Amino acid sequence: MRIHIATGSNLGDRMRHLNTADEALGVLGAVLRVSPTYVTAAIGMAPGTPDFLNRVVELELSSHWHHQPAEVMECLLAIEQEMGRDRLPSGVLSRPIDLDIVLWGDQTLNLPSLVVPHPRMLSRRFVLKPLADLIPSQPVPGTGKTVTELLCALPEDVPQIAPWPNPTASPTATS
Repeated sequence: MRIHIATGSNLGDRMRHLNTADEALGVLGAVLRVSPTYVTAAIGMAPGTPDFLNRVVELELSSHWHHQPAEVMECLLAIEQEMGRDRLPSGVLSRPIDLDIVLWGDQTLNLPSLVVPHPRMLSRRFVLKPLADLIPSQPVPGTGKTVTELLCALPEDVPQIAPWPNPTASPTATS
């Protein structure tokens, strides 16, 4: 079973956090590929909030995890917690790491703790672009469109992202 996990960080050594999370995902299976990394403004957060680094990881789950999506999500939450993330029920906060299952093969999931495809990925360039770098022609279940088609259909007002590292990035984007 091949799944795709969107990863992001906007606190501390963001690249180190992403790399550490990639390594930690090994408890679930084999990391096959990692998309390029992108810098993204902290959307919906207070002015001056550090930018995010985002990418997508393609993971081949060990057979033990194939039919346990809720347990895989619990494992991701445990990795986040071990890396210093506090999840609060209200508000969007800066975080050293964020791990979201965006695709579970070609399946849709609607569980109390997990909905896949990730419900907000369809409006997020910072998820669709790195996903398109890995699987451009893969259909996204429930949409009738490929990842690239969804990316191209994003409205112009959806914030842009930039490749990382970016020599012309602002100081907040490079720290």
